[in-house]
Amino acid sequence: MKQYVFGYGSLMNPESARKTLKRRVEARPATLLGYMRKCNAPVNGYLYMNLIPWVGGRVGGVLLLVSWRELAMLKVREVGYECVDVTRCIAGPCVGATFAFIAPDRTLPKLKILKSYLDTCLEGVPLTERTRWLQETIVVNEIEDDSEAPRYVNAIPIKK
Repeated sequence: MKQYVFGYGSLMNPESARKTLKRRVEARPATLLGYMRKCNAPVNGYLYMNLIPWVGGRVGGVLLLVSWRELAMLKVREVGYECVDVTRCIAGPCVGATFAFIAPDRTLPKLKILKSYLDTCLEGVPLTERTRWLQETIVVNEIEDDSEAPRYVNAIPIKK
Protein backbone atom coordinates (compact mmCIF):
# COMPACT_ATOMS: atom_id res chain seq x y z
CA MET A 1 0.00 0.00 0.00
CA LYS A 2 1.22 3.50 -0.80
CA GLN A 3 1.63 6.08 1.93
CA TYR A 4 1.24 9.85 1.72
CA VAL A 5 1.84 12.89 3.86
CA PHE A 6 -0.79 15.62 3.86
CA GLY A 7 1.10 18.90 3.58
CA TYR A 8 -0.76 21.99 4.77
CA GLY A 9 2.08 24.43 5.59
CA SER A 10 5.69 24.47 4.47
CA LEU A 11 5.38 20.96 3.00
CA MET A 12 3.00 22.44 0.41
CA ASN A 13 6.09 24.11 -1.02
CA PRO A 14 7.88 21.51 -3.19
CA GLU A 15 11.26 23.21 -2.67
CA SER A 16 10.87 23.12 1.11
CA ALA A 17 9.86 19.44 1.02
CA ARG A 18 12.80 18.70 -1.30
CA LYS A 19 15.22 20.04 1.32
CA THR A 20 14.23 17.12 3.54
CA LEU A 21 13.43 14.39 1.04
CA LYS A 22 16.47 15.12 -1.17
CA ARG A 23 14.49 14.58 -4.37
CA ARG A 24 12.06 16.36 -6.67
CA VAL A 25 8.68 16.30 -4.98
CA GLU A 26 5.40 15.76 -6.81
CA ALA A 27 2.36 17.00 -4.92
CA ARG A 28 -1.29 16.67 -5.78
CA PRO A 29 -4.03 18.89 -4.33
CA ALA A 30 -6.11 17.40 -1.54
CA THR A 31 -8.61 18.45 1.11
CA LEU A 32 -8.61 17.32 4.73
CA LEU A 33 -12.05 17.30 6.37
CA GLY A 34 -12.78 17.98 10.04
CA TYR A 35 -9.77 20.23 10.70
CA MET A 36 -8.69 23.86 10.56
CA ARG A 37 -5.19 25.24 9.97
CA LYS A 38 -3.84 27.19 12.98
CA CYS A 39 -0.42 28.72 13.52
CA ASN A 40 0.29 27.54 17.07
CA ALA A 41 2.82 24.70 16.99
CA PRO A 42 5.88 25.76 19.02
CA VAL A 43 9.28 24.79 17.64
CA ASN A 44 12.56 26.40 18.68
CA GLY A 45 10.89 29.48 20.13
CA TYR A 46 8.57 30.27 17.19
CA LEU A 47 5.13 29.14 16.05
CA TYR A 48 4.44 27.05 12.97
CA MET A 49 1.35 25.64 11.21
CA ASN A 50 -0.78 23.08 12.92
CA LEU A 51 -4.07 21.30 12.42
CA ILE A 52 -6.81 21.44 15.03
CA PRO A 53 -10.08 19.49 15.02
CA TRP A 54 -12.89 21.69 13.68
CA VAL A 55 -16.45 20.54 13.06
CA GLY A 56 -17.21 21.22 9.39
CA GLY A 57 -13.63 22.31 8.77
CA ARG A 58 -11.85 21.88 5.44
CA VAL A 59 -8.12 22.36 4.94
CA GLY A 60 -6.67 22.65 1.47
CA GLY A 61 -3.26 21.08 1.07
CA VAL A 62 -1.30 18.54 -0.91
CA LEU A 63 -0.56 14.84 -0.82
CA LEU A 64 3.10 13.85 -1.02
CA LEU A 65 3.86 10.24 -1.93
CA VAL A 66 6.59 9.07 0.46
CA SER A 67 8.47 5.89 1.26
CA TRP A 68 8.63 4.63 4.84
CA ARG A 69 12.23 5.90 5.00
CA GLU A 70 11.12 9.34 3.81
CA LEU A 71 8.31 9.38 6.35
CA ALA A 72 10.95 8.76 9.02
CA MET A 73 12.98 11.69 7.62
CA LEU A 74 9.92 13.93 7.85
CA LYS A 75 9.35 12.84 11.46
CA VAL A 76 12.81 14.19 12.26
CA ARG A 77 12.02 17.48 10.49
CA GLU A 78 8.62 17.87 12.15
CA VAL A 79 9.89 17.92 15.74
CA GLY A 80 7.12 18.53 18.28
CA TYR A 81 4.46 17.07 16.00
CA GLU A 82 2.81 13.67 16.14
CA CYS A 83 2.49 11.72 12.90
CA VAL A 84 -1.28 11.04 12.78
CA ASP A 85 -3.13 8.74 10.39
CA VAL A 86 -5.73 10.99 8.70
CA THR A 87 -6.62 8.63 5.85
CA ARG A 88 -10.33 8.65 6.71
CA CYS A 89 -10.42 12.48 6.69
CA ILE A 90 -9.17 12.94 3.12
CA ALA A 91 -11.97 14.05 0.79
CA GLY A 92 -12.44 11.87 -2.26
CA PRO A 93 -11.28 8.36 -3.03
CA CYS A 94 -8.67 6.80 -0.77
CA VAL A 95 -5.31 6.64 -2.53
CA GLY A 96 -3.36 5.06 0.33
CA ALA A 97 -2.52 5.57 3.98
CA THR A 98 -2.27 9.31 4.64
CA PHE A 99 -0.51 10.94 7.56
CA ALA A 100 -0.40 14.52 8.83
CA PHE A 101 1.88 16.12 11.36
CA ILE A 102 -0.23 17.53 14.21
CA ALA A 103 0.88 19.22 17.44
CA PRO A 104 -1.17 19.83 20.60
CA ASP A 105 -3.55 22.80 20.34
CA ARG A 106 -1.96 25.44 22.59
CA THR A 107 -2.18 29.15 23.27
CA LEU A 108 1.29 30.69 23.48
CA PRO A 109 0.86 34.49 23.36
CA LYS A 110 4.55 35.33 23.83
CA LEU A 111 5.78 33.39 20.79
CA LYS A 112 5.97 34.95 17.32
CA ILE A 113 5.56 33.59 13.80
CA LEU A 114 8.45 34.02 11.37
CA LYS A 115 7.59 35.84 8.14
CA SER A 116 10.16 33.65 6.34
CA TYR A 117 8.11 30.62 7.42
CA LEU A 118 4.81 32.11 6.20
CA ASP A 119 6.46 33.10 2.91
CA THR A 120 7.72 29.53 2.49
CA CYS A 121 4.21 28.19 3.06
CA LEU A 122 2.65 30.72 0.68
CA GLU A 123 5.14 29.90 -2.07
CA GLY A 124 3.51 26.44 -2.18
CA VAL A 125 0.03 27.94 -2.60
CA PRO A 126 -1.16 29.04 -6.06
CA LEU A 127 -0.99 32.83 -6.35
CA THR A 128 -4.75 33.13 -6.86
CA GLU A 129 -5.44 31.20 -3.62
CA ARG A 130 -2.97 32.88 -1.24
CA THR A 131 -5.39 35.43 0.20
CA ARG A 132 -7.99 32.74 0.88
CA TRP A 133 -5.32 30.44 2.37
CA LEU A 134 -4.35 33.17 4.85
CA GLN A 135 -8.00 33.98 5.64
CA GLU A 136 -8.66 30.29 6.37
CA THR A 137 -5.69 30.07 8.74
CA ILE A 138 -6.05 30.98 12.41
CA VAL A 139 -3.21 33.42 13.09
CA VAL A 140 -3.35 35.14 16.47
CA ASN A 141 0.27 35.85 17.33
CA GLU A 142 2.55 38.61 16.08
CA ILE A 143 4.51 38.01 12.87
CA GLU A 144 8.23 38.79 13.08
CA ASP A 145 9.64 40.18 9.83
CA ASP A 146 12.89 38.28 9.35
CA SER A 147 12.96 38.87 5.57
CA GLU A 148 16.47 40.34 5.62
CA ALA A 149 17.96 37.39 7.53
CA PRO A 150 15.53 34.43 7.43
CA ARG A 151 15.56 32.29 10.58
CA TYR A 152 13.35 29.50 9.26
CA VAL A 153 15.71 26.62 8.47
CA ASN A 154 13.77 25.46 5.38
CA ALA A 155 13.08 29.00 4.14
CA ILE A 156 12.27 29.44 0.47
CA PRO A 157 11.88 33.14 -0.45
CA ILE A 158 8.52 34.07 -1.96
CA LYS A 159 8.68 34.94 -5.64
CA LYS A 160 7.17 38.30 -6.50
